[in-house]
Amino acid sequence: MSWKRPIFALATVLLFFGIVEGALWLAGVETLLSRQDPFQGFSDQLRVYELDEPRGLYRTPARAVTHSFNYQQFAADKPDDGFRIFIIGGSSAQGFPWGGASAFTRLLGEALQASWPDRTIEAINAAAMSYGSHRLRILAPELVEYRPDVLVVYGGHNEFVERRFYSDFIERSGQLDFFRGLLYRSRLYSAMAGLYERSVSDETPQEADSWTAGELLGLDVRREYSEDVAEAERRDVREHFRDNLRAIVGIARAAGTRVVLCTVPSNLRDWPPNQSLFDPSLDFEQRQAVLGLLAEARSARERGDATTALTSLERATEISPGYAEIYFLRGKALEDLGRWEEARRAYVRARDLDAQPGRASSELNETIRRVAAEEGTLLVDFEKSFEESSSNGLVGFELLEDYVHPKPEGHRLIARELWSVFQQEGLLGEVRSADAAEFERALDESRFGAAGAANESNPSWLFNLAVVLEKQGLVEQAIEKYRACVRIDPGYYVAYFNLGRLLFGQGRYAEAAAMHRRALEVQPDYVRAMVGLGEALRRIDRAADAERVLKRAIELDPGSAATWGSLGGVLSQLGNQVEAEAAFQRAVELDPRDAGARADLGYTLLYQGKLDEAEALFRAALDLRPEELRARNGLAAVLTESGELDEAERIFRENLVANPEDAFARGGLAEVDKRRKGG
Repeated sequence: MSWKRPIFALATVLLFFGIVEGALWLAGVETLLSRQDPFQGFSDQLRVYELDEPRGLYRTPARAVTHSFNYQQFAADKPDDGFRIFIIGGSSAQGFPWGGASAFTRLLGEALQASWPDRTIEAINAAAMSYGSHRLRILAPELVEYRPDVLVVYGGHNEFVERRFYSDFIERSGQLDFFRGLLYRSRLYSAMAGLYERSVSDETPQEADSWTAGELLGLDVRREYSEDVAEAERRDVREHFRDNLRAIVGIARAAGTRVVLCTVPSNLRDWPPNQSLFDPSLDFEQRQAVLGLLAEARSARERGDATTALTSLERATEISPGYAEIYFLRGKALEDLGRWEEARRAYVRARDLDAQPGRASSELNETIRRVAAEEGTLLVDFEKSFEESSSNGLVGFELLEDYVHPKPEGHRLIARELWSVFQQEGLLGEVRSADAAEFERALDESRFGAAGAANESNPSWLFNLAVVLEKQGLVEQAIEKYRACVRIDPGYYVAYFNLGRLLFGQGRYAEAAAMHRRALEVQPDYVRAMVGLGEALRRIDRAADAERVLKRAIELDPGSAATWGSLGGVLSQLGNQVEAEAAFQRAVELDPRDAGARADLGYTLLYQGKLDEAEALFRAALDLRPEELRARNGLAAVLTESGELDEAERIFRENLVANPEDAFARGGLAEVDKRRKGG
């Protein structure tokens, strides 16, 4: 029969691959799925919890605990008297840096168990490091399968994390998910991928020959904050955040699960904005005027003259009303004068204008309130609770470890507020009063205090302390804490990276390279460490090695503008201006708002004698950021070559006023003088 031949052929092929898969299984070849998610966590192909049938429970697998989740376990069959709560959010809910034992999930569970001794209370911490609402939305369908009674959503700080990655997820074809999943379950495919990784690694520098150890688990987030965030992107983020919250509520409601939405507090008084942006319409002189007024304000505060500081800041606000740092300094001056409510409003404004957002803005918290009202879900307003519990209503280091992560006292406050809502709203079936003394008895220090203790032997605590010290400008102390962190936990690759970054900033390039290598020994595909290593190597005259490192980084992440920019710098240093031009051009295409990338491309064109193209690039960079001194120097250099010496001199002199240590501008003035003399 004609149909027998193709069926026999298909059966033969399937039998062959079955034998190969079996042989590889016996040989101990692991599947890629055991190490990483083909969809980087954006699918249902990997789950956060796995069934342990012999023990009759679900538990967090090792791959999820490595970087992102706390280990948790709960009954596979929910008890008849059970009451199950899942908490989702980012690292603030996860418990970083103190650990899950100190997080409000455990505190809430213990308090409820003490209040309801006849019920089996399960409070499960499903929060994960750096998780934004888009990941929480993907996580929610799995969680409702476990029949939770209540889902608590505590998030809003991470909406600007991994924005490029999120866009890739939106644009990918979900129809191929099933086939990707099959490939990652195949040991033959996994073995072939391993061989490919090893072949690629042969092209890398000798010191990086361990980079093939694997990739970050797809459930983990690679933090990549958006920078230069303008109103259009903020609006886009708010819309996505609103849609994600609504979707999470809908998923839970369809499963019969109650939802509690929470606003999230952030450090206002003790954490300055990460990035301040000038109004695009301001020219170089206006921007320099604002910076001068900020310097005057700082000097006045140091003299104890807050009133004069406010006057300078008001003048700065008139010139550039959207510059975040103005409002942070205004908050400090108002605090000096005891004008607490005005200071709070100034700090809030500084946070909300931060162009590299790492804290939940007023608009995001207001979105949470609005969605709760529209969807008819319970709301706990922790932003207000933290203000009410802070001195003079100014949230700072009293309750927060850094910019957003609660201290144990902060976690206790969150747990108490949630416990009160559960009691008063009758979420366990009976409305009860919320006696604060009962909550405190349930969390008697003799039972819980030791679990929440942080000390110098806690690597996460040391890491976070280093971040705080760095933010306060105490770089040497931060370096010391990062070193202590990696002594205790040699696998803390982000601490190695931060060490390398700080050492690089001090001009200690060989030491910086060593730290980035250590980060890559632990996490071989950590692209940021590759970029850091490449930049350090080029500073110690090892540009050829840097080129190999950066090309490997681009293989791993071809969409990184920063990596292309670093490669362009190395190629230019090697004298390969044509390839450097192509690399810088790619960086500009990937991030059109990066004035520095346009300036880099302009210099490469200048070195090739393409004066008109270079001038256009420098002017485009200055349209984006008029205070970009490298672009101004580049433009002045082009003007010098074109014979426009008066204009070139003016720009060089202005640059020296802005930065008296600017050697390029000083050399440019000398060249202008030489040409005027006919040299």
